[in-house]
Amino acid sequence: MIEEIKLLLGEAASSFSDAQISLALKMAIFEVEDYCNREVDTTLELIAERIAVIKLNRINTEGLSSQSFSGVSESYIDGYPADIQAVLNRKRKIKVM
Repeated sequence: MIEEIKLLLGEAASSFSDAQISLALKMAIFEVEDYCNREVDTTLELIAERIAVIKLNRINTEGLSSQSFSGVSESYIDGYPADIQAVLNRKRKIKVM
């Protein structure tokens, strides 16, 4: 899975060690399992990889909502993209108490 994340990161992959990628993936898998109340399957594994990429890209920019300098403006999404959220919601098992 680390190789797939490196492919998704492209040239930015050289900025991260395998340990950082592995930790981001571990955190993403935990987050997916916790949200969906189930073990990851193939679909959720792919979603966890995408979430790991988002986590890696957000390193050192946590909490940044927008930034502007020299005519360049940046802003970041809050949470995860709608397509990821849709898959997580579809795969979610509701706990009945």
